[in-house]
Amino acid sequence: MTHLRVVLCLVMASLFACAANPRIDSLSSEERAKVSEVQIFKGKPDRAYQALGEVSGLSCNRNLYQAQDVSDSEALEGVKIKAVMLGGNAVINVLCQKNSDTDWGNNCWASVKCIGDAVQLQ
Repeated sequence: MTHLRVVLCLVMASLFACAANPRIDSLSSEERAKVSEVQIFKGKPDRAYQALGEVSGLSCNRNLYQAQDVSDSEALEGVKIKAVMLGGNAVINVLCQKNSDTDWGNNCWASVKCIGDAVQLQ
């Protein structure tokens, strides 16, 4: 029984380790329209805002034999989608990092991960 639990834990961990951007087919028409309007700030904006939560996005190359075509823009799309899902219209304190080595945590041969704080600008 203990072996079964270990195997189940490993399977669940591997499923959740494959982080990815949310599927766009889960967005409503209104949410899809809002994604293009989300503002990205590397720091804090000059206006008041309400914090909604941390968001992240990933650009991942899961094929060793393809060109490593990961990009900040793809990772930032994931950040914007997640911000809209939280009801935000901006993301502040955005930082992106490229990992050109194997990224075992996300099951990628190369990756760019962006992270920030989703907010509702006043």
